[in-house]
Amino acid sequence: MSQHLRWVGKSLIFSAIFIAGFTNSLQAQLGAAGSFLRLGIGARAKAMGDAYTALARGIEASYYNPAGLPFLDKKEVVVSYRVLSLDRQFTYLGFGVPIRPKVAAGEQTINGGLALTWIHAGVSNIDGRDSDGGHSEDLSNSENAFMLSFGLRPTQKLALGLSVKVILNRFPNVGISGETVSANGVGFDFGALFTPNDWLSLGVVVKDINSKYRWNTQDIYGENGSETIDKIPKSIRTAIAIKMPRMKSVTLAVDVEQFFKSRVFKDRIDTRVHMGVQGVVRQNIVLRGGLDDGSLTAGGGYQFKVFGKTGQLNYAFSAPGNRPEEDHVFTWVFQF
Repeated sequence: MSQHLRWVGKSLIFSAIFIAGFTNSLQAQLGAAGSFLRLGIGARAKAMGDAYTALARGIEASYYNPAGLPFLDKKEVVVSYRVLSLDRQFTYLGFGVPIRPKVAAGEQTINGGLALTWIHAGVSNIDGRDSDGGHSEDLSNSENAFMLSFGLRPTQKLALGLSVKVILNRFPNVGISGETVSANGVGFDFGALFTPNDWLSLGVVVKDINSKYRWNTQDIYGENGSETIDKIPKSIRTAIAIKMPRMKSVTLAVDVEQFFKSRVFKDRIDTRVHMGVQGVVRQNIVLRGGLDDGSLTAGGGYQFKVFGKTGQLNYAFSAPGNRPEEDHVFTWVFQF
């Protein structure tokens, strides 16, 4: 019995710290599963206040709106790292390719894009305590999402996309005999992008359809174990991006993001507004700024040549807002 209490106590302590570290909206989503999936990715998007649903054109489209993948011009590799406190880690890796079927002269084809991405969030060096309050061992946790995303552009003005994600959550060395407690699930994102002209873009995406963690402790406790399902909130983003009429190098973007506990358009638990602006200062330099649900963001990007290929270095800063402290995001993009 004391061992069981010890395991429960460690799990509760760890869960509280992990949720506090990774949840952005403390008012409405504290305790909601899969918080790492709602943090956003990449310095390009984060510097614009996460307002990227109608703008996504690189591999980040696999997260923000898979309908942006057909706009890939070249093969692309993305590596992103976010600097966080409290022994937390957040990384993002992606690889994408444009799909351009060969057809006979005069025939029309449907362009597409494909991307494979990995999102990792984790925390380590957690001070585990037993039922007597003494130190037991250091605990850790990791959450991962592996995504396969595909987009098609059936017309010049309309693009559609789908992301399939496999999500994993692991608590190693927390069982009575040091077992690993884990959960997994499969979810889907569906997006659409409408570009009626060269200065206006409209986007919509429904995220985390069917996403949930399924926990089962029967392998540890046998018939005393149980199965628990933690549903990940669904969300809908509607977005608009506009290139300024007399300043084509400046783009404004706004995303409205709504979260729902279980059913879309019902059981709403939170609403976020994301706003951003980016401007091309020189041919190879871009500056960005925005508001991420009330938190100020800023950053920029620099494009350069490396070994004859195109490279981009992007940086984003996000003010604390309702988070523990500011975020710094670095993203490297390579096109070939």
